[in-house]
Amino acid sequence: MKQVQKSKLDLYDRQIGEIMDAKAKFLNESKQELDAALELQKQLLGDAESIETDSFIVSKKYPNLKSKATYKLSLPKSKEEKVRFDRYMKEEHPGLIKEEVVIKPIQNDIKQLIVDGVFHRTEEGLLIDDNGMAIPNTTVNVKGMEVKVKVKE
Repeated sequence: MKQVQKSKLDLYDRQIGEIMDAKAKFLNESKQELDAALELQKQLLGDAESIETDSFIVSKKYPNLKSKATYKLSLPKSKEEKVRFDRYMKEEHPGLIKEEVVIKPIQNDIKQLIVDGVFHRTEEGLLIDDNGMAIPNTTVNVKGMEVKVKVKE
């Protein structure tokens, strides 16, 4: 009886694994197709701000630099980098971290300081604080221009 249950569980495990693999493959392929389509739309727009067809209006949507959602912080991952980053944040900007068992920077507050112009981003993506110091092992990426497609009614 236990042998039958074990073989059924093994079968279910294999089937679930196969389904999960198929799902991951499908999602990856879909993402690649979507990325390719978006890139093609950007290329077709070229320098034009918008293009109108019989069915669609395709226009450029630029990132809002006054929105926290525009910025993506890449914080330190390795233990060594985290130690330097944590020490820096404790000394220079204690209001931007919350201390629990683990020190975590408050990303929304840091992003707001970027929006307000207190912190700055260099061309290389480095984050510079109000004292002109680069925050260790931290980079900032800004969302790029997106293509907006509106269906005509």
